[in-house]
Amino acid sequence: MKLILALILVFALAAVAPDDDAAANGREVQREVVGRVVAVHAREATVEVEREFRGKVWRLILRVPEGAVIFTCEQTAATLAELRPGDQVSVYYEQVGREGLANLVIIEPRE
Repeated sequence: MKLILALILVFALAAVAPDDDAAANGREVQREVVGRVVAVHAREATVEVEREFRGKVWRLILRVPEGAVIFTCEQTAATLAELRPGDQVSVYYEQVGREGLANLVIIEPRE
């Protein structure tokens, strides 16, 4: 199962990897945040993710464009509407201003 998930992740990242042109923020910098969903704002197409780093709790608001890849470990494809507060996620994004532009969202298995 982990091998299948790893292969899906590799193919998904390849699909959203920037071309030779500069990325949305003018640089080719892809970041990852692993954290807990605090809020989902479907109307604004954003998700708020919280994570702890060096003893502090950080919140990051990520725009999730229509073309962003979202999937769960339980099924192959998902939508922004399937994200719930409390879900553990891995989000690959580019920093754009004070927010991030998500390219790939992986919803970890719910317990």
